[in-house]
Amino acid sequence: MKRLVRSVVVGLVVLGLGAALAGAAPIKIGICKIVEHPALDAVERGAIDALTAAGYAEGKDVEYLKASAQGDYNVAVSIAQNFQAQHVDLVLAIATPTALAAAQVFKGTSTPVVFAAITAPEEYGLVVDAKDPSRNENITGVSDRIDVSLDLKLLKDLSPSIKRIGLVYNPGEVNSDLLTRLAEQSAPSLGLTIVKVAADTSANVPIAAQSLIGRVDAFFVTTDNTVVSAIDSVVAAANEAKVPFLMADYTSVRFGPTVARGFDYYEHGQIAGSVILEVLSGKKPSQIPVVYHATVAREKVYVNLDAAARIAFVFPQAVIDQADGLYFAGAMWDRKPTAK
Repeated sequence: MKRLVRSVVVGLVVLGLGAALAGAAPIKIGICKIVEHPALDAVERGAIDALTAAGYAEGKDVEYLKASAQGDYNVAVSIAQNFQAQHVDLVLAIATPTALAAAQVFKGTSTPVVFAAITAPEEYGLVVDAKDPSRNENITGVSDRIDVSLDLKLLKDLSPSIKRIGLVYNPGEVNSDLLTRLAEQSAPSLGLTIVKVAADTSANVPIAAQSLIGRVDAFFVTTDNTVVSAIDSVVAAANEAKVPFLMADYTSVRFGPTVARGFDYYEHGQIAGSVILEVLSGKKPSQIPVVYHATVAREKVYVNLDAAARIAFVFPQAVIDQADGLYFAGAMWDRKPTAK
């Protein structure tokens, strides 16, 4: 995956430097996230860093118009409309609701839209299909679809006593709704039951999480932006219940879940940045296939020994042995392969 990003960035570095030498006006890129939280912030940072590495100096060659929809789709539409009024040259839409908003506003225009951190672009009309002219031809990007069945299996591996999984989610987030349905479909074959509780806003996440105490054997949060933006309250509920908690983003292990499995969202942003660079080189979005993160980098697993100690939980040795890294004494530690 790093070779993929590097090859595109290096190959297009002359393009960015050429724009600077020519004294052209900076290109305008509108960046909208559905909400602010560490994973989505990392996507934004990774994309910008990829462009910077390719020679696009902020304030000289490129101007970034950054906005957050604060979890509201209607606000995301307004932001996209504002981008259009400001004549942006490209939109980076981070998360499914903002991508759908940008697709709606810029449909039928020549303004490219690059999405990132989207679970199922093909299910929401965000993948170009020559047989379906109703789909946008000016949009492409990167998907972070996770395999919830593997997340559930990891929870099952933590302890044979885990039977009921508490899942806080926002049914209004299309990505979260899909992953929740997939979890419900996968659970029975593993001998598990999903106990889902809805939280339609970040303010309602603490109440939803507290309602699961005493009813479940473990907590699970997917890539739900609403819930992740209030993740401290879910961590607190899991700790009060003294049960394990899995998050579907391994870089979020530092926030207190017992275990985390997922992608590196800074790298995800770099991949999105490489797609943007392809567009800036002259390619049409319809000529750039959607990149599925799982095809270029596998999900990683980190176990949080600090969090486990707080609930007196002991990891099975098999889980420790298979983990890519540990969180211990307030820091992340990568597992180094044993020399042969």
